[in-house]
Amino acid sequence: MKKILTVILLVTFFSASAQWSNTSNYFEDSLHMATCSALQVQKNPIILTSYPDGGFFVIWEDERTIASTNTDIYAQKYDNAGNRLWAADGVPVSNGPNRQHYTISANQDYRNRSYAATDSAGGFYIAYSDDSVTNYVYERLMVQHIRSNGSPVFTSPGYIIGRSGVANLNFAPQLIADGIKGFFISYKYSSGNDYIYVYDYRDESGTLKFYGGGRVNENAIQTSSITPCGTKTDVYYPGTTVFDYNIWPDGQAGCNVIIKMNGNTGSQYQMIAYNRLFRAKKNAQTKTYFRNTTGTACPRISNYIKGDVYLLYTLSIDYQSVACGGGSGPVYAYTNYRLRSNGYQLIDQGGYDYNFPKGVTVSTTGNINVSLVAYTKRTYTNNILSNFTVQGYAIKSEIFDSIPYQRTSYSDPDIGVNYTEPFGTDKLNFFRDTILASSNYYPDFSLAAGGSNIFAASLMSITGYRQVRLQHLTVNRKAPDSFAVEYKTSIAGPPQKNGVAIGSEASDITYDFPLITVSKNGNALFYIREYYKYARVSPIGGDIDLTWGAMGRPIGGGVFNNSYYTPEQPFAALDSLGKSGLIAWKDARYIPGNTSSDNIYMRHLDKIDIFNYSPPAKRVRLLPNPYGPIYGNPAVMYGTSKKFSNIEVYDSYGTDPGVSPALDIYDNNYLGKVQVSVFQNSGVIRKYNGRPYLNRNITIKTDSVPPGAAIGLQLYFTKEDFNALKAADNTIADPGYLTVIRQPGTGAGAPATYTPVAGEELLTPVSWDSVPAGGYLVNLVANGTGNFFLQKIATVTLCSAAGNSFVSDVSGATYQWQVNTGSNFLSIGNDANYSGTTTATLHLTNIPSSFNGYRYRCVIDNTKVSSTFYLQVADSWTGAVSNLWEDPGNWSCGIIPDGNTDVVINSGNVILNSNSSCRSFKVYPGATFTVNPGFIFTVTH
Repeated sequence: MKKILTVILLVTFFSASAQWSNTSNYFEDSLHMATCSALQVQKNPIILTSYPDGGFFVIWEDERTIASTNTDIYAQKYDNAGNRLWAADGVPVSNGPNRQHYTISANQDYRNRSYAATDSAGGFYIAYSDDSVTNYVYERLMVQHIRSNGSPVFTSPGYIIGRSGVANLNFAPQLIADGIKGFFISYKYSSGNDYIYVYDYRDESGTLKFYGGGRVNENAIQTSSITPCGTKTDVYYPGTTVFDYNIWPDGQAGCNVIIKMNGNTGSQYQMIAYNRLFRAKKNAQTKTYFRNTTGTACPRISNYIKGDVYLLYTLSIDYQSVACGGGSGPVYAYTNYRLRSNGYQLIDQGGYDYNFPKGVTVSTTGNINVSLVAYTKRTYTNNILSNFTVQGYAIKSEIFDSIPYQRTSYSDPDIGVNYTEPFGTDKLNFFRDTILASSNYYPDFSLAAGGSNIFAASLMSITGYRQVRLQHLTVNRKAPDSFAVEYKTSIAGPPQKNGVAIGSEASDITYDFPLITVSKNGNALFYIREYYKYARVSPIGGDIDLTWGAMGRPIGGGVFNNSYYTPEQPFAALDSLGKSGLIAWKDARYIPGNTSSDNIYMRHLDKIDIFNYSPPAKRVRLLPNPYGPIYGNPAVMYGTSKKFSNIEVYDSYGTDPGVSPALDIYDNNYLGKVQVSVFQNSGVIRKYNGRPYLNRNITIKTDSVPPGAAIGLQLYFTKEDFNALKAADNTIADPGYLTVIRQPGTGAGAPATYTPVAGEELLTPVSWDSVPAGGYLVNLVANGTGNFFLQKIATVTLCSAAGNSFVSDVSGATYQWQVNTGSNFLSIGNDANYSGTTTATLHLTNIPSSFNGYRYRCVIDNTKVSSTFYLQVADSWTGAVSNLWEDPGNWSCGIIPDGNTDVVINSGNVILNSNSSCRSFKVYPGATFTVNPGFIFTVTH
């Protein structure tokens, strides 16, 4: 009753158009909310969580002004209850005459970068490019600040951070919050070489105040040669080519940056470089030393201003004059140039190929933060080119009180940075290892972190179809003064350094890109787009368990206007506590008057922090396909989620076309590709040997079923299906009276009728339930797949006060018989009616008519369950003496039926001259039943 009451309340809530369409993850397409349905194309959505008010921003690129030639940027805000706060179809972030866009043509998915960030006051900052639409010169790097009321701080097209004036220059900007109401903005500038700049700004009363920053990839190389005076050192600047980079917060109002770059000399080749912009927490003055031209160590005083931002690694060079010779020989004089420190920290070098650098930072309970940088890598050794792997490298950073120790005072004049960390700084284990593997093609990956958790996911290909792999790492305290990065991912064995395969593509299953978002307290949400269908989403519980089933639960059916369409570009964000979230996407459903049909839709995601929660099933629909079985959307089961996974079918022939759940499969076995089809009988109820069976039957085909596997199933059917079966056999009270016939088979199409085959088995459902939005399900365990038919459980019929016996069809060492008198199965003991209750055979003696409808089963070895037996107390009319109901001699049992007895009148003319009742009543054609005036006949069931 509690479930039904909950659903009634939710259905009422659906009608509140000003709020989230629902808050129970009821994933019907009709409940999706249009963020923008303006003319022309809207695309590339971004979602931000608003601080401190807890709402959400949805931002997108928009072509409503001049289709295909001009792109603007729009945004919408919702409060935490789902109320739209800004104008319908969004407010303009930037809508100048040129092309404004934050996405760029690059090898990384745009969702792997940050372009917008909260201002911590209910608004947001965003970085983008402003391109000329006349000469295609990528000329301006822009920032806009949108206040909490939706108004822009800067007039369109925004605040100009930089200009290029160079044809086809791509700034590739990124932007993150600095945590103190400002932002870091980064960009790439190319002028022969590639330079990455990162700066910190804050809007202060409409003016962007600059707080520092600079170039983060200054590059130099020291060389040496032999001269008459000894070794001569030189420094030259080979320049760099930057292929990719990413920025992310350092946890102390600073900014980290990871770069894939090529030092333009053979000795450097491809590199992964790291740098950091730190924020001074106090005013500080430091004294360091360098050598002057004579080689003398000299002091250098540096001042740091509280609140300003500085580079952690900078290029530092000194030089000394050298001379030798003279007298009778020549005099040699030259300058030795020395590289004291480079303008970055070298993370990796020497690989054949690097790609997709990115990083995350997590806090600890100690005095350090931990950053994990990751990138794909392959090597070339002994003429063998390796596959790609995703490599991770851990970097610790002290939680400083003024400035980082690398920038504090030191006395060594031959180095450009302090390498001695303060006494008492917590230790971190050395971690440089594989976190995802392996792939024979360039595998982009997602990386996200929160709390102490770090997650990574990727589509990786070796042979055949690509696998979706998921990795979970944690930063744990190992001792009072030390921490370690550890693998959390495991499946009944050692940690999986390669991650765990949670799914794969197949002949008709194709994925886009797996993404993960993590809240500050570590709650994680996995999502991935399945082509021609919807995004699939799931919270991650435990190690790598997708709590909403294999590859997540689809947030829609991908069906609109009686046909499939292709939602794209899903983007999700969580609230600060990871309890709920929002997902938006580019939606191609047809909207009258909008011929482009590319708009932004969204829906709310709830109960993300509840591990044992599963989204409710959709309404079970009739599937009256006149052409045969209906085929479901296939799925891949790897046995990793340990949750029920829903498979749906789509029908376009009925009066209510749409997506209907067909079944759930418990994802604890490797089944490979799972195909499902449903046959829906729309004619007279089907029967076999006079016994009716359900109008809907289901067929399941899998790539594999492990020997001895127990496959948990939940089969769905409509109320109309059940009512038709109930009308054919009025002794069926509820779906608990049904049993399931499983026929082994390898065909994918559900048959139109039931015909017995060798090896079929009778399965007793463990339980049944109503589907809140409409329909029923039965829960059972099968030893294989094939064809599944539903009919009434086996019936044993006897007369009142008679006896019979049931024999368990499952053997074992121990037996315990149970009875279900209407709700649950309960164990029974020997008494006046039962004997043999702990043996394989249950004997029934002197059974009263009140036992009619009881169901019995045997529990074997405390783990296995026999088939269920239905006990029917019935009496049929013989008319052997007269036509009077009240004469016992006219009944097959020799007694007059009572209110608990099922009555059947096959033939004859029966006359009732008393107030009487029975449990059920069936009169066959040709027979008559007459109740004389003044008397009442009651059928109780």
